[in-house]
Amino acid sequence: MESMIFDMAERLFRDHVSHGLREDAAAGQCPEALWTRIEEAGLHMALVPEEAGGFGVPAAEALGLVRIAGAHGLPLPLAETLIANAVLARAGLALSGGRLTIAEGEVLQLERRGGAVHASGHLTLVPFARWADRIVTIAALDGADHVLSLPVKDLTVTPAQDLAGMPRDDVAVDLDLPGANATALPGSMGGMRGLGALVRSLATAGAMETILKMSVEYANDRVQFGRPIGKFQAIQQYLATMAGETAASRTAAEMAADSYDTAAFALTVAAAKSRAGEAVETVGALAHQVHGAIGYTEEHALHHFTKRIWSWRDEFGTELDWTQELGRAALSSPHDTFWHFITDSTAQGATA
Repeated sequence: MESMIFDMAERLFRDHVSHGLREDAAAGQCPEALWTRIEEAGLHMALVPEEAGGFGVPAAEALGLVRIAGAHGLPLPLAETLIANAVLARAGLALSGGRLTIAEGEVLQLERRGGAVHASGHLTLVPFARWADRIVTIAALDGADHVLSLPVKDLTVTPAQDLAGMPRDDVAVDLDLPGANATALPGSMGGMRGLGALVRSLATAGAMETILKMSVEYANDRVQFGRPIGKFQAIQQYLATMAGETAASRTAAEMAADSYDTAAFALTVAAAKSRAGEAVETVGALAHQVHGAIGYTEEHALHHFTKRIWSWRDEFGTELDWTQELGRAALSSPHDTFWHFITDSTAQGATA
């Protein structure tokens, strides 16, 4: 099943995600036709259990779609919709279809008003908010996590964007939500920050694989002083370093995906997001060193990927935030030595 889903996604994105489409999206044009194809393929429901209308595949396989989307620079909220639908399904709320996005909801104030839940507050840097039908988030009410399904048409959205030109909007929330759009979450899923960090780690790994591939191809094609620049030892060292950072990030991200919805999730996602953040600085810098001036031009595709990873680095927690989570988990570990802590496959860590 994994190969079939991945092959379908690869073909779809290869055929339809072009440099021109990414340019148009960065200029503010939502690629509606591509989203229709994604929905027709059912990719947006891959993380939803079969009994709720999803694929019924292991979570790690479904989450692999996020890495593939990152590798193609997909300018649509597939990762966010995957997570949003999974959270809605867990909470027993309706899966209304359409483009969904996610946000960290800790800043929202919730109170009961009759049979409804009133939500108020200000969400910042919400991915693709203006292109989404709903924002799904998790906030506390009466000491328990509640899932909120916020209709964008009833919110005040102030457009903003990240380095890559993708929507990262500010959203003012002040509305009553009926029981169909707000309910308690039965069991923790790692929090919206943790889930967001997971998909950003996977997307970053995919984008860095593309950056590495582009850099290797350019180094083999670009001739200087009578030979490809890839023959020079300095360039070879750059590429080897990039390959190591990319492989380490993918491994950490896939480990976090494997631990989705388990007790180990908080620890593995902290490791994945912090490792991805570290790698972004090195891979982005060396890619532009290899490409030289052409890598900075609008006409070249490299900037679509480096700008994405630089932006994703700071979303849903920076590597500093997640490294501190790892530190707290290590200090609170019952193990006698740090070595036992980092090699214990059953370690649960602190709450993310």
